[in-house]
Amino acid sequence: MTETSRPARTRRSVWLERHRRPVGLAAIAIALGLAALWLVVVPGKAESSTGVTSWLLRFGHSLCWVLLAATAALWAARAPRRALDLAAWAALAAYGGFLLALWL
Repeated sequence: MTETSRPARTRRSVWLERHRRPVGLAAIAIALGLAALWLVVVPGKAESSTGVTSWLLRFGHSLCWVLLAATAALWAARAPRRALDLAAWAALAAYGGFLLALWL
């Protein structure tokens, strides 16, 4: 990459880099709080469903938020990009499973 093709660092990216740990810890706390909330708030459809559909309705949304908390922890710890991507895609898959179970 040449000097001219490198994207300019924005004020926000500089600020995030400087405050990576506190921002990461806040994101972890929020995500885990939402994971706990979605363990209590369960769609009514979960009562009448069985098997994988029931499991996804009960735990899929919470699993998504736990995986997002893991993504935030990896980001705060400066983990390799591949690890961040894996955790984020896993969160998306968990949420997709939850939405699919709602639709079925």
